[in-house]
Amino acid sequence: MSFSLGPLLRQSWQRLAPFSIQVLLPSLALTGLEIFLISLWSKGDDYASIFKGLTQWDSHWYLGIVRRGYQFVGFDKIAYEQSNVAFFPGYPLAVAIMSRLLGVEPELGLYLTAQLFCWLMWIYLFLFYRRWQIPTLWQVLASLIILVYPSSFYLVVGYSESLFVASLLGFFYWSMDLNSLRSALLAGAHGLAMSATRIVGLPVALLPLLRLGEGSRRWFWTAGAAVLALLGGLSFFLYCQLRFGRWDLYIEMQRYFGPSSFSYLAIIQPRTYAPFFSSRYWQSLFSLSEALGDGIWAISISQLFVPLTLGSLVVTGLLDGLSVLVGKSRCWQERLGFHLAAWAMFSISVAGMSAVAQRSMIRYCLPVHILQVLTWLHGVKYTNFSFIPQQVRPYLGSVLRLGYWILALVFFALNQVLTWRYVQHLWVA
Repeated sequence: MSFSLGPLLRQSWQRLAPFSIQVLLPSLALTGLEIFLISLWSKGDDYASIFKGLTQWDSHWYLGIVRRGYQFVGFDKIAYEQSNVAFFPGYPLAVAIMSRLLGVEPELGLYLTAQLFCWLMWIYLFLFYRRWQIPTLWQVLASLIILVYPSSFYLVVGYSESLFVASLLGFFYWSMDLNSLRSALLAGAHGLAMSATRIVGLPVALLPLLRLGEGSRRWFWTAGAAVLALLGGLSFFLYCQLRFGRWDLYIEMQRYFGPSSFSYLAIIQPRTYAPFFSSRYWQSLFSLSEALGDGIWAISISQLFVPLTLGSLVVTGLLDGLSVLVGKSRCWQERLGFHLAAWAMFSISVAGMSAVAQRSMIRYCLPVHILQVLTWLHGVKYTNFSFIPQQVRPYLGSVLRLGYWILALVFFALNQVLTWRYVQHLWVA
């Protein structure tokens, strides 16, 4: 009895080739492009010197957790450098594992880990494109508007953005078909990493429960995936209870170092939008000298993206809801979770940043932006626009194309200014 590897290899290649061309290679190219764009502003000669020279702000916190673990000495004699319990463990743990596997020092591991998960994030985006059969041109336009988003460079530096977004997208991707042990485990594992990386991952982990009842056994796998997803964040609270005697240290440390407490109603409070009624705010925003100067300009940009993102969420939700109500949109249940997750992440971030004048919102709006791009793609793909008058469509198409390219150019300009600021160790977000 003979065994030939030829047919098996050909069959494997026939499956792998389309996946590589449609998913692996474009996602790798976009990750490489993001690394290249930030390296353009750096004075380093090689990869290690370029990225190790970028270590700053939150990167130092993560590095300290990797090297020394979590520290807390009590509120009566607390020191700023001993408050690292204000950071979730997902990213430091991933850095520690990656550094050990690759045999590199943790400082370099910060960037290798972030860039690996940036690649995984792009892989999941292209998997969504392929799942929904998105046309190639739409894929290019969607990827471009994510690539040039003002804070997208955070995906390849020593921050937790790429791990959070990759696990978020993976959680949603595998949650779409929770009808087997495999899909439940994959969704739950991604959700566990998501909630262990950011506190906003905890409410997002509950979203698959909205689809309970779809299928006779689906409830079991859905509930299992949600429980597993919650364990990432909840385990950190349990760790703080066992190690320091306070499960809520993360929340307390956020309050301790903020000038005021967490504001649940910040998204609708007038003081959140008060800066936009000041002429001084708009003068500084459009001042080139301030854009290249201190951190006030960067904080102004973050403040500006609060109403811009809120407006985008409202418009997206209203248009999607209208198309569903008139019966022209299919599969709307699939994107309901994207809407709710975007709103949850945005609302919690605005509430948390209310204590510090929304100074980091340009960074926290990045995952919201990515989910919105996917929501728009899915909505356009599965909506019949016959309810729009025929004579209006050409004009509407022209306006949308013009608006897209203006937005992309503005995003790219801001992206490069903020990237330059980050490389120069000036405050960004």
